[in-house]
Amino acid sequence: MRSNVRCVLFLCLFGLSPSVWSAWNWSGTLNSKIQADNRYTRYIDKAQVFGEIWGSFEAFDNESWRTSVDFVAREGSKYGLEGVFYQLYVEKLLKDWNSTVKAGRFQRSDSLGFYSLDGASILYRLPEQGLSFNVYGGKPTRQEDVRSVSGDWLYGLEMMSHQQIGWQNNVLPIDTWLFRIGFQQFHDDNTSTRLSMANTLEGQFPQSYLHAYELSFMATLETNTGVFEEVYASLLLDVTENSRVQVSYALYEPKSPFPTFKEKFYSNYYQGRQDLLRLSFDQALTDTFSYHLGGLRAARKAEADIGYGFDLGIRSAYFRDWDLTADFGMLEFGKSSTYNLYFGSTYSLSTKSLIVCNLAFSLDTSPLYGENKAAGTELKYRYKLFSDIFLDLAGSYIVNSRLNDEYRVGLQATWYFDNFQPKVMN
Repeated sequence: MRSNVRCVLFLCLFGLSPSVWSAWNWSGTLNSKIQADNRYTRYIDKAQVFGEIWGSFEAFDNESWRTSVDFVAREGSKYGLEGVFYQLYVEKLLKDWNSTVKAGRFQRSDSLGFYSLDGASILYRLPEQGLSFNVYGGKPTRQEDVRSVSGDWLYGLEMMSHQQIGWQNNVLPIDTWLFRIGFQQFHDDNTSTRLSMANTLEGQFPQSYLHAYELSFMATLETNTGVFEEVYASLLLDVTENSRVQVSYALYEPKSPFPTFKEKFYSNYYQGRQDLLRLSFDQALTDTFSYHLGGLRAARKAEADIGYGFDLGIRSAYFRDWDLTADFGMLEFGKSSTYNLYFGSTYSLSTKSLIVCNLAFSLDTSPLYGENKAAGTELKYRYKLFSDIFLDLAGSYIVNSRLNDEYRVGLQATWYFDNFQPKVMN
């Protein structure tokens, strides 16, 4: 009875009768939150207090139609009442042409950032050849709380290839090959053109002393300036099923300007543009214990020096309901340095509830503000009220010796809903 009432209420919100959706699959989440937060205004204003509702809804039939809606409505002490649709589109599968047409507002993520595109796209597939082509265009609109962009219009073309190679040899066996190449032009006060390419090889070794590998490379070039906006290269080498070596290089800028509690205590976290070279080793000694260690080299546009550091950590799940982690990281960067110690724990109180407790300590030295010592704690509690409704209470507080303290506390309720209708076999 309770679930039927929820379904009717939700459908009424969208102005639709239950019979309209009876042959459709639909699912989504509705998330409501009340939060007090001074993390981003602690130097210029009082804490922000706001309430918000996030909604995500997707519906599709068993034939060719799909629609998706993502929205947020918020009222706060700083900006008042506001709301926005991040996604609102309709998608149609054209089976006879091996194509999918999408129109409306949908999200994209690339070197420009994470943004919504008011426009359309056409995806054409050649399944026997493992190829697909995507053409898109429209007006980009900015999204909040992430590195984003807005402009007059943009368009682009992408080609994707997924090939099963099956080339076996003792040096570099290749099982699968994924390849993507793209072209994009962005128009605003100025016009910019970008070329992108991504390439991934995967394979398993026949030798007993090596297990598998993954070799990846991705780059985006802005042609007007000749500058690479993003570069990523990585070699994952599984020595065994339980041990892995990774060498990676990344030239990037974080898409989110607001780090999580844990990211604030990453020694290599940086808001601006940086290139990062890493070497790491991960190994699971048992089913319940694993560790990792690594070294890194960092270079930043705003700094003249090169930074070096290392990190190491352990994870234990020896106790059935208790997951423990401990991490240490450091980075010496010219006259700046950071040392971080992080402890995390997740404990299942019962089948309906769990609690997360994280502790962190850091020692930072900077020519701008001198030496700052920080200690932080984060607590999260989740309770399953019903099979599809969860309550979350979370808060964090970071005490600083030279900088202003920061805190966040919030209460959240999340409703997961779905209506699965199996396809009728002919």
